[in-house]
Amino acid sequence: MDEITPVNAPESPTPAPPPSLPFRRPADYYSSPVGDARPLFPRWVPYGCGSAAIVVLLIVFGLGIAAQRGLMGEMFELMLASMQGEIDKMFTPDVKPADKATFDAMHAADRMAHDKLKEGIEGFSKSLEDLEKMLAKRVSEIAQPA
Repeated sequence: MDEITPVNAPESPTPAPPPSLPFRRPADYYSSPVGDARPLFPRWVPYGCGSAAIVVLLIVFGLGIAAQRGLMGEMFELMLASMQGEIDKMFTPDVKPADKATFDAMHAADRMAHDKLKEGIEGFSKSLEDLEKMLAKRVSEIAQPA
């Protein structure tokens, strides 16, 4: 009969609770009852970020309107003038005379390259003339009051 009767296991010591962490684990957040769940972010965060986004958009739109009306010409001039030195460095050719002579000889020997370059320059010149006509027409429309 002793074989059927269960033997009580000796009582084991209860494990010590884990040390508390300085942050809340996501599993603790989602497993806690709704009333005990503390939000991850303060309540003002959505309103603060939304307000900041609206302010930034208004500033961007205001700057766009000012630029369109020509009120920011001095700022653009200053920006472009400060970049001019870097632009000059990038586009200044540092080609040796021997390399230039070799290129010119190869270019003169290649009829297709010569024709395509001529075609590109002519197309660019025509586009430039059309642009100048459009600008002159637009300026005359603006200069004449309606």
